Amino acid sequence: MINTMAKTTEQMKLLVEDFIKITNINYEDQTEKIREKSKIVDWQFHVGTNVIVSKNTNREDRIHVNVNMRFPSQDAKLLVIKNPSFSKAIMEISEICTICKVGHQWIKNGEEISGLAIFSHVDEEDLSRVAFHSAWDNVARVSGHVQKILRSNFSGFSAQNSSVDQTIDKSMYG
Repeated sequence: MINTMAKTTEQMKLLVEDFIKITNINYEDQTEKIREKSKIVDWQFHVGTNVIVSKNTNREDRIHVNVNMRFPSQDAKLLVIKNPSFSKAIMEISEICTICKVGHQWIKNGEEISGLAIFSHVDEEDLSRVAFHSAWDNVARVSGHVQKILRSNFSGFSAQNSSVDQTIDKSMYG
């Protein structure tokens, strides 16, 4: 039996940064900025316009890959529970996330839905370039499907800042 040493938080950060650099997509190390606001994140990269890769302090064993979709106010007005089209979209989005084994969470601003986060993780012991990019590709692919679901359920739904992003459309392998 091979006993592999657990990766430290800093080792995971350096590996992930190397994996991001391969894609030639602009990114920003937001670790210092995020630490000023929160003590629950060890480190965080903001990649492209809507991908966040982070390591939370309460999870020593994994890193998180998130696509955060923010909806413009004209789209957010359509996303109300009383709207039957929204109920249908919720069910379809939940189904695609379950099938693809990714998490999702609606982002609220007060009572209004202002976005949707699609997320997955890579376990520390499996943290390799292939595992990282597979998780990223899976989250990005589901985000693209979600955009299609929202557009098909709401005529005129723009979702202007999401799937036109290079972090979703570009192959994660450079």
